[in-house]
Amino acid sequence: RKLFLQFVWARNRLPLKESDFDAPFKIQKDNKTVGSEEDYPLPSASTCFFSLSLPEYPDKEVLKQKLIFAIENVTTMESDYVTNDVEISEGWRGL
Repeated sequence: RKLFLQFVWARNRLPLKESDFDAPFKIQKDNKTVGSEEDYPLPSASTCFFSLSLPEYPDKEVLKQKLIFAIENVTTMESDYVTNDVEISEGWRGL
């Protein structure tokens, strides 16, 4: 659970009070193109917005494998300046 929070929010604990949340947690559909079954993209997160973007996976097992892999292998937030396809489609413009 701590790794999940670290992945989607860059924190490893939830606030003590509901009023301490800056924004509600969101899950968004990511429309990345899929080449083949082995080539499904990984989930991505926007820690500033407490959101998780998920590509469409064929089943829960693939979703679980990809999400666990992403959570366990993220080591930096340096890509925060690179936005994902969902944010671009919603009108976010990069620097």
